[in-house]
Amino acid sequence: MNISYLYNGDVISSIDSQYTEIKNSPLTSPSFIINSIVNIYQESFDIMINKCKEFVIPEESIVGLGKQGNLFDKISELGIKSNYIFCSDKGKKLFGVNNNFSTNTSAFPSYFYSIDKYIGINVEVFCSPLVREDEDEIVLYAVDNSIQSLVYSIQNMDYSIEANDKDNLEWKHTMIYNLYDCRFNSYKLSIRNVSRLRHDKINKILNGNWFKFRL
Repeated sequence: MNISYLYNGDVISSIDSQYTEIKNSPLTSPSFIINSIVNIYQESFDIMINKCKEFVIPEESIVGLGKQGNLFDKISELGIKSNYIFCSDKGKKLFGVNNNFSTNTSAFPSYFYSIDKYIGINVEVFCSPLVREDEDEIVLYAVDNSIQSLVYSIQNMDYSIEANDKDNLEWKHTMIYNLYDCRFNSYKLSIRNVSRLRHDKINKILNGNWFKFRL
């Protein structure tokens, strides 16, 4: 599968989970299998977010883009080891990437695969639709190890198909699997223009005091 951040995590524990779709055929569905993996991706991403420690990086301290920039130095200064970084479509600009994945031919969604690799520091960057951020920030999620263990999930998956109505016009496809909690550290890096935020806050305080003074 070549999706290392999902595939070979160091397992701590697991919970039972499942994914279901209603289809009009009792035949095994490749698209359903793929959607089940997508669902595991989403569940694993939620686990990663819930584990995050949060940091703010001043936008004005970042110089240059991608390999020519100092972003990875700023991350290292926080004591963070990052093998995988997830960004939003807006965040791609920090890495000098404009790839829109128009040539993707994989059965899995494009966002499963890296938009850039930094071989020297062993970092892969991914653009994920699950990254949420405010208008005035860019959010990066940095992770030091794989967040899921599909190598075990796939081995233990149970795919069942059963009639969903008495006329056999609809069929319930269910994938039952183990969702693993793996050993990793994750970090939410909020990149903001701290100088502007400080300036706006000071102005708000001053304007509030001026209003009180006028009263």
